[in-house]
Amino acid sequence: MNLEFKASSIKISKFVKKIMKNLFSPIIALIILISSCGETSEINESKVLLNFNHHCDNIALSDDLLSHTNEAGENYNVLTLKYIVTDIKLTSNNKDHEEIIIKDLHYIDISDPSTMFIESEVIENGSYILSFRFGLDSTDNVSNSLVNESFHPTMAWPDMMGGGYHYMKLEGSYLNDSTFYNTHTGPTMGMDHSFSVIFENEIIINDDTENLEYSLDMNINNWYHNPHTINLAPAIMMDMPKQMQLMSNGMTDVFTIQGLLD
Repeated sequence: MNLEFKASSIKISKFVKKIMKNLFSPIIALIILISSCGETSEINESKVLLNFNHHCDNIALSDDLLSHTNEAGENYNVLTLKYIVTDIKLTSNNKDHEEIIIKDLHYIDISDPSTMFIESEVIENGSYILSFRFGLDSTDNVSNSLVNESFHPTMAWPDMMGGGYHYMKLEGSYLNDSTFYNTHTGPTMGMDHSFSVIFENEIIINDDTENLEYSLDMNINNWYHNPHTINLAPAIMMDMPKQMQLMSNGMTDVFTIQGLLD
């Protein structure tokens, strides 16, 4: 009798353990799931900050003295510098080469500090290459297409010379205080003299990355040097060969990039 009772008890005990296991396993799993959901994983919120800076062979721009000297040996200063860059973007180095547009169009005027800085949205982890177009390409450079932009009146390119907008107005004195140069680049007679600037420096964003700040530097002297030595002149808007030379020089080494440390 005792043996039968003991065997029966063992069977009941095993049965109860099985029920308890089947009952509590999903409950434990649910608790673990809820617990893990409650844990907040850090989300990378890195941005890319771009500062536009300008110099002449690492000498700060001067507007009061003829303190800069170009490759042709001409002394000059810089009174005005205004220009347009477009299609500012990061291109991923992954196999699909996704593009992240930082800004479609940006206007820089050195007399207005607020124009010399732009900031991206949050960028996902990855490896990227930064690029932009100097000026507007022929598709976008159409007269009166940017009438709502603040620069529309000052940057409009005369219709009789091809229409659209200037890429750049670089102006100042040279030789003496009463002789002025005007390096105005743009779509002379409808030709597209805009060009792409692609920086080979790799921009890497990962979980440890905070905001990345870069200086995009324009060396004014390099507009007039390498590969073409260009003399300053009162007017070049209709000078097609000089427009092409400035485009070539601009593509070579006018722009450089460097990271800025906190």
